[in-house]
Amino acid sequence: MGIKQASPRPPKAYVGMLQRNRRNQGQWEVAWYGERGAPPEVVPATVEQVGEFGDMARPDGPCVKFSFKFSKPSEVDIIIIFRCKEKDILRSSPRIHVTAPLPQNLQGREINSSADPDMQGFVSKLKDTCCGKPKPFPPDWPPQILFRNDASVVVVPYDNPKVREAQSLDDLIGQDIGFVYVRKKPFPDWTTTDCGPNGVWCPLSEEPFYNVRVIRQREAIFIQLTKLGNPSQVVAALPAEVAVEPSGGREIGIMDSIDSPNEPVLEVRLPKIKIIIKIER
Repeated sequence: MGIKQASPRPPKAYVGMLQRNRRNQGQWEVAWYGERGAPPEVVPATVEQVGEFGDMARPDGPCVKFSFKFSKPSEVDIIIIFRCKEKDILRSSPRIHVTAPLPQNLQGREINSSADPDMQGFVSKLKDTCCGKPKPFPPDWPPQILFRNDASVVVVPYDNPKVREAQSLDDLIGQDIGFVYVRKKPFPDWTTTDCGPNGVWCPLSEEPFYNVRVIRQREAIFIQLTKLGNPSQVVAALPAEVAVEPSGGREIGIMDSIDSPNEPVLEVRLPKIKIIIKIER
């Protein structure tokens, strides 16, 4: 597995090798390699397996889902799915799930910065596209951005005084907390319209920008998505876990499950708010 860390300049890279613990063959670990000549940093890993692998030599190869868990320390979360091109057997396809902490004391290897994505250009384009649309509150930049092979999500909180002053979940009910740009891409290469309620996770013909509001229905909490610029047009209401976190920062991540590899969980942390949503097909 390989990790690119884009925040330093120039960007850094790490390579991780999954291996058995030499002293205890029942345990797994990841040896992280960074700058040339530096010894690896070895960390414990957990490995789950579903199904029997046998001869997995196939022309299309396996599919990999890769994400981060925001914790202390942060972890990589990887699912490798074999025979993933065959949609009807996805849930029964052999797969492994690996989680491991990122290296803490290892300098990464410098990589060619020209291959680094133009995030400033992306943010500028995002502002050009979205910001002519009416919003209930001013955007509180910068955005939180997540790109994966199966999903792209951008979250921009609002500068909402009632959210800033919120002390409990009740204070968030009925409040507009930000807007999102969401695309769920068929995984890995399927053509499908089965992408969640009202197709909210699907690639659309128009730019999928949604206003985000916290609502309560029958004692359950939902994230209500309305068309940005047309708050009367409700696109979906998604069951969610929402909590007030006074010291919360800005993070976005996806957590995968080996039991439901096509239904990742989206976790978003905004100033004062933590949101967890299951991205259902």
